[in-house]
Amino acid sequence: MIIFSCLKKEFDQFVEKRVISNQVYEAFKEKMGKKTKLNQIKSWANSLPMMYPLLKDLPENVGITIEFNIPLTSKRVDFIVSGYDKNHNPVILLFELKQWQNAVDIKNQDAVVKTIFLDREQKSLHPSYQVSCYAELLLNYNQFIEENQVQVIPFVYLHNYHFKENDDLLLRKFKKYYLKAPIYTQDDEEQLKNMITRFIVFGDDAKIIKSIDQSKTKPNKKLLDSIEEMLQDKKEYTLLDEQKIIAETIKKEVKNSFATNQKKVIIVKGGPGTGKSILALQLLGELLKIGLMGAYVSKNMAPRKVYKNSLVNNNEISIHELFKSSGYFFFDYENKYDFLLVDEAHRLQEKSGIHNNIGENQIKEIIYASKTSVFFIDEKQMVTLKDIGTIANIKHFAYFYQANVEEFELNSQFRCNGSDSYLDFIDHFLYNKRGSISFQFDFRVMDSPNELRELIKQKNTNNNARLVAGFCWTRNAKNADNQNYMDIHIGDFEASWNLKHGEPFATRKSAIYEVGCVHNVQGLEFDYIGVIIGPDLKYEQGKVVTDYKKRANTEKSLYGLRVLMKQDKEYYEKLADTLIRNTYRVLLTRGIKGCYVYACDLALQKYLKKIISKRLIHS
Repeated sequence: MIIFSCLKKEFDQFVEKRVISNQVYEAFKEKMGKKTKLNQIKSWANSLPMMYPLLKDLPENVGITIEFNIPLTSKRVDFIVSGYDKNHNPVILLFELKQWQNAVDIKNQDAVVKTIFLDREQKSLHPSYQVSCYAELLLNYNQFIEENQVQVIPFVYLHNYHFKENDDLLLRKFKKYYLKAPIYTQDDEEQLKNMITRFIVFGDDAKIIKSIDQSKTKPNKKLLDSIEEMLQDKKEYTLLDEQKIIAETIKKEVKNSFATNQKKVIIVKGGPGTGKSILALQLLGELLKIGLMGAYVSKNMAPRKVYKNSLVNNNEISIHELFKSSGYFFFDYENKYDFLLVDEAHRLQEKSGIHNNIGENQIKEIIYASKTSVFFIDEKQMVTLKDIGTIANIKHFAYFYQANVEEFELNSQFRCNGSDSYLDFIDHFLYNKRGSISFQFDFRVMDSPNELRELIKQKNTNNNARLVAGFCWTRNAKNADNQNYMDIHIGDFEASWNLKHGEPFATRKSAIYEVGCVHNVQGLEFDYIGVIIGPDLKYEQGKVVTDYKKRANTEKSLYGLRVLMKQDKEYYEKLADTLIRNTYRVLLTRGIKGCYVYACDLALQKYLKKIISKRLIHS
């Protein structure tokens, strides 16, 4: 979206009359339907006139665009100059404008610096990283740019800045960014002016940016080829049996929905290890390849990060935009996307945002924003009070939007050594159901958490074994990223718990020395998983029972339970019981080759050993 656009001669007049910020503000109110903060208006008033002398030698009909919204994001480019080079090839110059006077590197953080602006210290992206990301997204997702080979050239202009000796903005760690988007300061006005006139020789009457704005948003061929190549290189992403059949059927349904403009909702049911995530990833690549625009969606960050990182090559930013949070769509217009593939749909919530105060309902917003919504779901993996991803709720909003509904089910087990009987055993154990205890899978009960940890370390030959636990230990917020701080204490066993890091728990090599939680591993799989069953799961009077009071008070999955129980004690006690059991069902079904456990409750530990001994006798 273009917030404000004019010709260079008009821009000059607005600056000379000192009304350029007013012009942009009025356009902002008209286009966005709302006002903006005073700081933004002051920023326009301070920064936009600084472009005036730089453009002095350009033709009068060069296009000037201020605040251009990048497709797929809520981010906007500060300033764009459009025209033609000496060979009449189309060119757009992107400018990130900053009023900074200083910047300090933040150790151990990539592309992030600390600045002081308006007497306040704040973290900011390195400006070269910021504007080079905008350029990459335009190059990779705009059909007009691809077909007309538009040159997209990013710059940074810090018009109040003086480079110091060994300036932090020019550290070696940032070199890959400022080589893509060079930084100019107030001392470099003449050099930047010469650079602009070198790239733009003829005016375009602002036609180029208007064509870009009206163009279809979709991945270009180079990006699609890169995604296809990376998917093909990963054998674990190959579709088998019913996965392939369902994938082909869904592709046909999505194409029909696109052709007929009839909204469709597809529900794919499947237990742990049936390949829901792999199906979603393959569909992402194949649907993009046939010219449709969409994204992989999940509530949990962990699977998004892991799957996104597995596909990253030289297109990190562009790949990132294909993996979105379920809380992203509250501001989108109807049918913005041709398709959305919602993995772990059972984890969807009503409100979005850190404080759960944004939007109305994630299911409703996803269906509204896409022509076809595909929900991959296992209702037995709902693990918090806020999870609303049920088939009934999905159907409710599908009918609200008059969408056609199709249902599919994945049954074949590709995890736990392909043992459906192991899943039957887990249901027998956790939900006190009758069933067989005979299964072909490496399941062991260890005598201590230390023994469990040592076995997991031994199995971690390919960085694909992890130790996890239930939500029974208090997390220390001040030491949330300190691997040397031990949150969990069980006898002489101690471990750091549920740490915060930039790299996912599932792939970070140092995570083998930590204990993760369900949010770190849900939607993912490992060769071997070690599970510490906390005191919230017990064995009493011949049954496995739960105790929500043993959950840590820092854990948010049952947040608000005591208040809710005042409304309906029986219902919410039963719901808490189910969520605790579901949590352990997720943890106990993450392993491909083996699962090893230790239970804090001695009676439960004894019961598990008894079950296993019976199994060994029968086998």
